Amino acid sequence: MLLETVTADGLPPIKSIDINISAEEAVRTARLECVIVGSGLPAAIGQRTVLRASGDPMLTGYVRDIDTGYGRDMRSLSIGLVSATVDYVECSAEHATGEWLDKSIEDIARDLDGLGIGIESDGTNFPKEPRHKLIQGESPFSSIERRARGRGILIHDTEKGRLKLATKPEGRHKGTLKRGINILPGASASFTERGRHSEVKVRGQSTEGVDKAQLRPETVARDSGILRRRPLIILHEGEVTIDRMKTRAEWQAKRAAGASVTASIPTTGWRDAGGMLWQRNWLVDVDDEWLGIRGTMIIKSVAFSQSSDGGEGGGTIATLSLADPRALGGENPRGKTADGYAAPGEIEAEYQDE
Repeated sequence: MLLETVTADGLPPIKSIDINISAEEAVRTARLECVIVGSGLPAAIGQRTVLRASGDPMLTGYVRDIDTGYGRDMRSLSIGLVSATVDYVECSAEHATGEWLDKSIEDIARDLDGLGIGIESDGTNFPKEPRHKLIQGESPFSSIERRARGRGILIHDTEKGRLKLATKPEGRHKGTLKRGINILPGASASFTERGRHSEVKVRGQSTEGVDKAQLRPETVARDSGILRRRPLIILHEGEVTIDRMKTRAEWQAKRAAGASVTASIPTTGWRDAGGMLWQRNWLVDVDDEWLGIRGTMIIKSVAFSQSSDGGEGGGTIATLSLADPRALGGENPRGKTADGYAAPGEIEAEYQDE
């Protein structure tokens, strides 16, 4: 039975563990079942720790919860961990003026990082926001998330407890997830047109200018995978430009197309064919004729679990939540697979007058 050596700095030995990491959430979590001996508790609320799998960091953050108890002949100790980014999500933002002019979302995120969480990006040159204003009492995450919605930006944490802004897949895993080899029983897939529209129109208005492009601008992104007319109209969040409206329309249409094909695949071990831990927002090839999927998918989230107990449920398993790469800003997968996963072609927004 393949087991990772899982440790958490300053915490007692770990008997079993569950870790959840997502490309669409800013805080990863873990639940540890630990060995407890002697009097008192060997952990404290708010204690900083780094969780590692065979030396590789998986979570940097704090002890969130401690639950303990005992029976006639046993004791239990359960510890919950959260990423250090939890403070960026839960605490109120503090800023001298609460207003930014001509700053990018990355610059704004750094200015709001008064707690020293740390901000990263995938190298994207984010456009400058003409004006951004902080709402009293909101968290730094809530403030930048309002802008991220209209910019096609994902906000998630890293294994080092920092916040990351991303607009595209970050890499590709080695090897292939293949039925009968490394895909365990319990795999499933879902195909739906829910949320998809034949055309997505984004409308808005600029505070400057009197031409049609400022007063009544509209961009349209079309999804050729929807054969009947299903229109959707979205009001752009914040100040508009044609480029921003195109990005908003394309992001909406791509994410809807991507979310129409999802899969849940349990696999043996926590690592790919190259020995790398499974990563959210990374691409992976899937070949499973029973699920009707043969092509590239993106990892939306990973649930890692390990238990040294024998029998059903024991061992080291990673359950990957997968989607069409466009769900997280990637490109058309063009895989050889079932009709439900057929590529609808390039989604590119165009400008037109409302």
